[in-house]
Amino acid sequence: SGEDTREGLTAIISIKHGDPQFEGQTKTKLGNSEVRQVVDKLFSEHFERFLYENPSVGRIIVEKGIMASRARVAAKKAREVTRRKSALDV
Repeated sequence: SGEDTREGLTAIISIKHGDPQFEGQTKTKLGNSEVRQVVDKLFSEHFERFLYENPSVGRIIVEKGIMASRARVAAKKAREVTRRKSALDV
């Protein structure tokens, strides 16, 4: 899933905005929707070009996503087995 692929990835950007609106108390996420649209578009374009120029990095990201997906599925199965064992013990 997209969440599996994004797990552990962080991007830091710097922008100047006259009236920034932040989300939450920690103020770590910009909430201006008009800014978000521009940033998303620019990030997508530049990240796509970066991956095209650095295919080995793209492969690493894909492999990491696959591993995260497998770990998520395995954790889900382990929780289900634990629940079944608990139900049988009662």
